[in-house]
Amino acid sequence: MENPFLKRAAEFVRDPEAFLAIVSPEPARAYLAASAANDALYDRLVQIRGTPGSGKTTLSRLFAYPTLATLLRNRDRVSYRVVLGAMIDCKAIVDEQPALVSCRLPMETDYRTIWEFPYDDELKLRLTVALLQSRAVLGWVRALRESGVGDSNIEILPRTDAAAAWSAIGAGSIADLVQRARGVEERIYRLVGALVTPPLDSVSQELQDAYHPFDVIDGIAVQDATANKASRRSLRPLVILDDAHVLHPVQLKRLQQWLARREIRVSRWILSRIDVMHPTEMFAAVSAPEPQPDLPGITSGRDTLDILLQSAGKDRGRFRSRFREIAKDISDRYLRQMPLFSSRNLESLSDLLETEAQPLTDAKLKRLDEDVSRTRKNFKISEKRLTELAATVDAYRPQAGALEEDVRLALLRILLHRYMKRIPQQGMLYAEAEDPDPSRPLRVDAQLADAARLALFHEFDRPYYYGMEMLCDCGSENTEQFLHLAASLVDAISTRLIRGSTASLDARTQHKLLREKSTEIMERWDFPERQAVTKLVDAIAKECLKESLTPNAWIGAGANAYGILQSEFETLANDEPALARILHFGIAYNAVSLNPRYPCKNKEWCLIELGGIPTLRFGLTLKRGGFIEGSVAELKQMAAES
Repeated sequence: MENPFLKRAAEFVRDPEAFLAIVSPEPARAYLAASAANDALYDRLVQIRGTPGSGKTTLSRLFAYPTLATLLRNRDRVSYRVVLGAMIDCKAIVDEQPALVSCRLPMETDYRTIWEFPYDDELKLRLTVALLQSRAVLGWVRALRESGVGDSNIEILPRTDAAAAWSAIGAGSIADLVQRARGVEERIYRLVGALVTPPLDSVSQELQDAYHPFDVIDGIAVQDATANKASRRSLRPLVILDDAHVLHPVQLKRLQQWLARREIRVSRWILSRIDVMHPTEMFAAVSAPEPQPDLPGITSGRDTLDILLQSAGKDRGRFRSRFREIAKDISDRYLRQMPLFSSRNLESLSDLLETEAQPLTDAKLKRLDEDVSRTRKNFKISEKRLTELAATVDAYRPQAGALEEDVRLALLRILLHRYMKRIPQQGMLYAEAEDPDPSRPLRVDAQLADAARLALFHEFDRPYYYGMEMLCDCGSENTEQFLHLAASLVDAISTRLIRGSTASLDARTQHKLLREKSTEIMERWDFPERQAVTKLVDAIAKECLKESLTPNAWIGAGANAYGILQSEFETLANDEPALARILHFGIAYNAVSLNPRYPCKNKEWCLIELGGIPTLRFGLTLKRGGFIEGSVAELKQMAAES
């Protein structure tokens, strides 16, 4: 049986009905709906950036006209209502009708070749935008035709001040419009496909006729052939440039400048991976809600809208909670596509992942108990003090369930070490009866309980990574990464079902499969600066693990980040360009993430936080906030060490 989790099913489904059955509308609602409220999503250049697998292309497919038309035709289906609501929130559907017609143009073909020609940049830009506009026009008409709208029911609405250019784009009729666009596309395609670079005069000849549909088109009107004139509605044309990171850097910058012109009425989105950005711009983007792009004369927020599909700073907690909802929705939709599960009414992955902890065996529990007794004797702590510390542990009540005996003993051991840190140094020489009080009260909280579980994992191989929330957090807010991890669990559940066993996976199996998958994913990393990124990640992880497993758990739940002063980070891109490039690609491919302006010890830090995959592999906490202090110089040495 094919596992849809293994191949990002939404990427391979062509039929709108099948696509709507598995797609989650939560990313659209989470990232786009707020910007649609004031029309910023459509009245300026929108730049949507994210790591590979963050769902950029899937988002664009949600806004396709055939998808919207299919959604409205099936509006009464219960499974479509949530998607319909999200599209209404994004103003893609208004008054129960599609409000826009979009065209997605993959930038992977032809466009980059244009920039390899030995012509001046201005001519190459003209070729690029002419090809882009012709394909956009063809795409809009094709989308309407595929949805059953005939040419006689399509009308191009011109801008009132563009009468002179009206005939130049062939907008007298849809047939003329398509013929003109196809002619422009064919001429430029011949130039691109030529074995020998065409001479400059032939290129100039091809471009001698004006062709600027984006400067002319104000909207596209459609009418239902079976309805009266009152059913005529105006659609907003939207062009989506997907995978723009494959363009030449200069070509992309020039294209951004051209598309950011406020005179253009066509809505335009640029989708690109985050690694296309310059390190300085990228660091700014993940550090601030409104980054300033390096485009002369263009103001971010006024001329452009920048949407980053990645959490940063103060919003990280909100992003993590939001991604949990997205991941749960996607996994449940994928699971319903698998007959092995749907035939048994198994529709929720969360329900199949056990969250009950698997405590230590009696033999291991005895070893732990003996270690607690040995620690007390070595520190010469009185029985009375031990009883008080045990009472402190017993007073702690976890949010879910009771405190397991092995965790209770591990917490007691931590408190013994903390007690010794909080009494005068000569306290180790005190007689047992003297029993000094600690300088600060000892207490137990969720962070310390997690530190105890982490210690039990590394010392006794107690399962640590299990449950749906843990799986979502390991995904690092990246859909593709989450699905890769979930696929290993779904495969294991499928095997159990085929063999007639209980469907649910116990904590130990989940823990084992996720750690094995993380190792496999890291070994398959293949991106620029991979070796340096791997060295850096390994070094940070080892330092974090060392500090996380200290007996007194001074860092709470544990560390999974490396902190440098914010002032150092802000000059890193200029002072250490090689290190900036390493961090750049580490962030772009989910190896690390940034948490800037983190306040701690009356200082402001920038935390370089390990992604979910290295966190899994090295056995670190997924709780955020714990970090080890360092410097740019030490970070540079980590990346360079062999």
